[in-house]
Amino acid sequence: MRNVHNADEFLISFRKISDDYSRVYGPMIDRLRQRYAGQPEAGLLDNSLEAHGRVYFVNGFLSALNWRFGLSPDKGLPNLVPEVPIRSEERGTIRFLDYLGLESDAAIEKPLLVIETKRASAVLPSAITPSATYSEILSRGLAGEPLSGEWNTWINDLKDYVRTVHRLTGKTPQRVVLINTIWLIIFLDPSDAFLETRSGRDPNRILIFSSRDEIERRFNEIFLNLEYYQVRKQVPQIAPVELLFYLTPDKVDHIMHGLHIIYTEQPSFRHVAPIIKIVPVIFLRSRYGEWFHIESSARDFELPHRKDDLFRHLAEIEQAAEELRSEVLRQLGIDMTPSSLLEHYGNEEDLSAIPGVRQCRRDEFLIVTGNRTHYFLREPSVPGCQYHDWVACNSAGIASGLAPIVLRSVLPRSFFTSAEPHHCAHHDVESVKMTAITYENQARCGPRSGQVGQAFCELWCFEQRLCCRTCVFEEVCTRAPVFQLPCRREA
Repeated sequence: MRNVHNADEFLISFRKISDDYSRVYGPMIDRLRQRYAGQPEAGLLDNSLEAHGRVYFVNGFLSALNWRFGLSPDKGLPNLVPEVPIRSEERGTIRFLDYLGLESDAAIEKPLLVIETKRASAVLPSAITPSATYSEILSRGLAGEPLSGEWNTWINDLKDYVRTVHRLTGKTPQRVVLINTIWLIIFLDPSDAFLETRSGRDPNRILIFSSRDEIERRFNEIFLNLEYYQVRKQVPQIAPVELLFYLTPDKVDHIMHGLHIIYTEQPSFRHVAPIIKIVPVIFLRSRYGEWFHIESSARDFELPHRKDDLFRHLAEIEQAAEELRSEVLRQLGIDMTPSSLLEHYGNEEDLSAIPGVRQCRRDEFLIVTGNRTHYFLREPSVPGCQYHDWVACNSAGIASGLAPIVLRSVLPRSFFTSAEPHHCAHHDVESVKMTAITYENQARCGPRSGQVGQAFCELWCFEQRLCCRTCVFEEVCTRAPVFQLPCRREA
């Protein structure tokens, strides 16, 4: 299923979902009730179960906002999971979130969205005073005032869910939603609404859509505040020609090179070989902190298995990367020099938004290379190092593994082989690179893309024996107190 690209497409999808629910599913449920429950009354849809609303309305509504739970593994993880069990902060028991929306390509899933659904017959809370809006009523309910029906219970449930998610992950969801088949409520600032440490409960941060007609009228507002990429605060991949739709040239303050990489294993009769395909990308940042990922529609490049083709490959990637940068800057009408990886890693907020290595899905990665155009360099920064060769390392008693890697390997993931200048056969280097980041050593590891529990090496997930002196992350990693290489660079 392709992404919904704009609010107009969302509106078209919503109208179909709404029409199908009223025209097809309502009469079907009525007929089944009449046949199996002996309830001949017509128009029972408003008394239908919450489950009916979820299956025949809410699921489609969320899908039209690019929240998906039906992706196949080869197309990436879903970003919406139904019936997520959590141990309640308030009760200490297991409760279930109707839906939990996640940043699906993060190494550790970041909670973005909590959704609770209600039966179709549930009505919005009654006004406390004639002039009170629904947003003001809910704001007062959040502060403890009694509301009509079951609304105080529902609000307390949401408080429990948000506080529990915050306690377990250290993060507050970006949005909380209450929905049935008729109305929609969006809490734009769950910290303000539900966390005990906040006392604001600003009614202006609570959006109420009291009917399907109002949802249609304010469709653009819903798309901007609830669509997956908007909630995630990250623009999806765009082409250079789309740039001016997203930002103006005077707002750009940062540009970097990067790579989009897919790693696959190609079996043959005698050997399983790694295949690495690469497409250059550009990362742009606006002065407001928004990041943009620009990718050309040009062909991808395969990392060559023949040693003689390696330098040609590096040159091709560099040319394609520079052509993409030139096209991006031409579209914007500006000139700008790419920032280095050291600059990027020196900014905690930027690194959090765009990690040096981000796993998009299984064996697919986005890599920041800064002012370089590849993840490895043409030559090692320390010439004449003996540790590229497993035989030499073995003679010194410091070799990785029991035998040299003589063919490009998937286990371990080592594209380069023993004695090649991009290969490292030193046991101690391998040990340090694979060591896990922990809460205790995290500060000594320095800024990293990986989270607690992941390997120290930035590239470990797809390349485990690359010589650190040929890696684009060399200067970032060697600044960490825990990482000392046996080969020394001249001062």
